Amino acid sequence: IDLRKIKPASTHYFGKDGDERIVDLIFQCPLKNGNGNLMAVIIFEHQSASLKKIPHKILKYISAIWDTEIKEGKKVLSAPYFIVLRTAKKPHRGAYPTMADSLPKGKDGQPVGKVVEVEYDVVDLPAWDFDKLIGGTVLRLVMGVLKKMIEGNEDEFPEAMMPLREITDEEQQIELTRELLDFVAKALAAHNRRLDAPTINRAMKTVFKEKGTSMMKTIFEEREELAEARGKAEGKAETVLTFLRARFKKVPKGVEETIRKMADPTALDSWAAHAATCKTLEEFEKSLH
Repeated sequence: IDLRKIKPASTHYFGKDGDERIVDLIFQCPLKNGNGNLMAVIIFEHQSASLKKIPHKILKYISAIWDTEIKEGKKVLSAPYFIVLRTAKKPHRGAYPTMADSLPKGKDGQPVGKVVEVEYDVVDLPAWDFDKLIGGTVLRLVMGVLKKMIEGNEDEFPEAMMPLREITDEEQQIELTRELLDFVAKALAAHNRRLDAPTINRAMKTVFKEKGTSMMKTIFEEREELAEARGKAEGKAETVLTFLRARFKKVPKGVEETIRKMADPTALDSWAAHAATCKTLEEFEKSLH
């Protein structure tokens, strides 16, 4: 998708009175190839003990989107992508519910008839001290970070981290900061951009004030100790692998072994640059020989 062109979807997709629009967010994400859109629907489940209603809700959503697009005369319908943000005291365990779970079963235990299923992802968010996710710390934090990433202005990134100061539990604050920085670094790397140390330092001072320096050590001490133990070359090898995983998801075992065995920092720097710019994994593999 083209990150620069993401925008909220038209509000006429759901609900005559707009009730459902208040709780859920829909984004239109144009494809880079210009052949259509991905319709990303973020569904909020507050303190939910079960996800049973989600499959039916998802089918209603995508049906409403397609009905509207057909009426608008679109020949290519939007591809659906659903994310369920779930706030609960315990994470969801086991398989995600499906429409088949709610339908009658035959003697073989399988659902009767043809069942339409739409896949979805679930993200469990700890039930921190806020009453509602809408307008709450985590939502404003995530939206602020994504906005800065899309705009490409890393100088304003520390400002996007400001909502972290509202989390009073220091352990949760540190954990969320670590996860956010990991996510942002990988996302930027996938688009040939980098979250540099000065920007991270400013972000830490923004969130933790005078404790910024000590918090930097707390948040990054594990990876620093690991990098020191493995040496400079191995640290660079991890950078190359991070770029590859962020862009191509999986790295073949043979490629990973070749990268980890390389002891020349200059060669690893060259591989890192190539990993960030190559068009395909096959193209990168050729550079290893």
